[in-house]
Formats: sequence, C-alpha cells, structure tokens
Amino acid sequence: MDVFDRTFAITQALQLLATLVAFIGVLSALLSLELERQRELGILRAVGLTVRQLWGLVMLETGLLGTVAGVLAIPTGYVLSLILVYIINRRSFGWTLQMQILPEPFLQALVLSVMAALLAGIYPAWRMSRMATAEAMRFE
Repeated sequence: MDVFDRTFAITQALQLLATLVAFIGVLSALLSLELERQRELGILRAVGLTVRQLWGLVMLETGLLGTVAGVLAIPTGYVLSLILVYIINRRSFGWTLQMQILPEPFLQALVLSVMAALLAGIYPAWRMSRMATAEAMRFE
C-alpha cells in the first residue's frame, strides 16, 4: 500500500467519522426539540395536522438545520484550512503546502450535511407521528 492509498483511506475514515458525529448531533437536537414542542405538536394534531403534514414539518426543519449547518461550516473550514496551511505549517515546520481549492468537496460537504440531517430526522418524526394527541397535550 503506497502513501496515496493510505492517505485516501484515512480521509475516507475521517469523513465517515465526521458524518457520524453530525448525525448524532442533529439527532440529539431533534429529540430535545421533540420534548420541548410536544404540547405544541399535540395541539396542532388536535386541530387537524395530519401525520403526513407532521412528517413534512419535521423533515423540513431537519433539512433546514442541515443546510444552515453546511453553509456555516464551509467558510469556517476554509478559514481554518488557510490558517493551518499558511500560518501553522510555516511557523512550526518552516514550510507550507500549496492549497488547491476545488468546488466539488464543498458541494459534497453541503450535500452530506443535508443528508445526515435528513437521516437523523427520521426517528424523531416517527416518534412524533406515533404520539397520542391527548397525551401530548397533557405533557408539561
């Protein structure tokens, strides 16, 4: 296995780890949102919100959460990579790398953040759709 293959394998493992962390973060945020909004969703269900509309609402919120996270992460990651390549490497090692900016990794990161968020939203949407309306309204 040459250096390129090892570097590629490490990059893939780090991408998988980042996806898993994003998935767990969005899942925990949505589950806490479910607890906070349980009464509100019960009232909406009592006045006529269908299970399909509830799924649509939760998936829309989840998709927006993933989109905002991806849009905010792209410039943050870009700035951090500039700092690492041009400042930290130069001061620590006396050399730097040539940065190559391609649009594909940025687009992949955005798609990945939205997909991870949507996948994480399935379980909370399922739980909210199975919630009894009367029980949800009594929740405080």
